[in-house]
Order: sequence, then structure tokens, then C-alpha cells
Amino acid sequence: MEHDGSMGRVLRFCEWIMRFAYTNLLWLVFTLLGLGVFGIMPATTALFAVMRKWIQGQDNVPVLKTFWREYKAEFFRSNLIGAVLAIIGLIIYIDLAFIYPSHFLLHVLRFAIMIFGFLFVSMLFYVFPLLVHFDWKKRLYVKFSLLLSVAYLQYTLVMLALTVALFFLLAYLPGIVPFFSVSLISYCHMRIVYAVLLKVERQDGVPQKKHLTREAFYPETR
Repeated sequence: MEHDGSMGRVLRFCEWIMRFAYTNLLWLVFTLLGLGVFGIMPATTALFAVMRKWIQGQDNVPVLKTFWREYKAEFFRSNLIGAVLAIIGLIIYIDLAFIYPSHFLLHVLRFAIMIFGFLFVSMLFYVFPLLVHFDWKKRLYVKFSLLLSVAYLQYTLVMLALTVALFFLLAYLPGIVPFFSVSLISYCHMRIVYAVLLKVERQDGVPQKKHLTREAFYPETR
């Protein structure tokens, strides 16, 4: 029995290895399908949608079918959100690259921009999980991603630490990047953010399902 239990854990581990490798390859293929620029956002959204179902215990979900369905459904919305995020990120990068602190006020300005940059990176951790968990207007995803990243800062810092650790691991083992890069990071982020969302929903007494409105966060408006 002990041997069977150990073998079962090994098989389960191998199964998850295959899952991450398969979804990572799907992400690469669908990103290229959208010519890179237009494919990365919907492909990442589809990847998070699959991860969300696994975390919810739906182990037998048809991965390719789910990936393709979410990719098509979120193609335009995710790209619009991605364009907004790209513009914000570009502005922050330009400010940091070209503001040289030569006196006190510029030092203060640069420090403020660095804070905005940290908030922007933190917000990115929540955008995709919210996109696959809620059916909202596009502007709300950016707004509530920022809100959650600050309100649940301890979870945000854990995700930041995990992301940095995974990047170091991938840099040390570049051969696994095509198989265990985006899929592994997305699973870690989705699991943590899903725990945050469950906490928020339990506090507000909201059913745990995808199509929720902003009343989940603003119960006083119900």
C-alpha cells in the first residue's frame, strides 16, 4: 500500500509536469498565431483560464478546447487592456530612463515614479486572474487590480518573490523555458490571487462564480 501510494504521487507529479509543458507550448503557439504582439494577451488570458479551472479542481477539463475558446472570446478585450497597460508601462519607463536627478525636486520626482512603477508591476499580477474570474467592463480590471495589489500587499509581495525566484531558476536552466516558464508562473499567480478572491467573496457573501459584478467589492451599492 505504501509503495502504491508513493507510485501514485510520482505519477501525479509526472502528470503535472506534462500539464505545464503542454500549456506552455500552447501559449507559445497561440502567441505566434496572433503574430506575437496581438497574440500574447489573449494567449496569456487563455492560459490563466485553464489554470483557474485546474485550481478549482476541474482536472479533466479539455485543455485545447478551453484554450481556443478563451483565446477567441478574449482576443479583443485582452488586447485593449494590454494596449492600456503597455502605454502606462512605456510612460513609466521613459520617465525613469530620461529623468536624471540633478537636484532635490528631481530626486523626489524620480522616487515617486519608482513607486508608481512598483504599483504598476504589482497590478500586473492581478489583471489576468481578474480577467478570467470576473465579467466586467474593461476599465474595472485595471482599477481593481491596483486596488487588490495594495489591499492585499502581503500576497502581492509573495507573488513578487516567487516571480523573482522563478526567473532566477529559468535563467539558471534556460533549456526548460519553452516548457516551464509562463505556465508555471501563471499557475503560481492564479493560485495566490484565487485565494485572495475567495477571501473577498466570503467576506461579502458573494457566490463564487465567474460572472460577478462590482457589487462583490462594493456591497454598499447592492
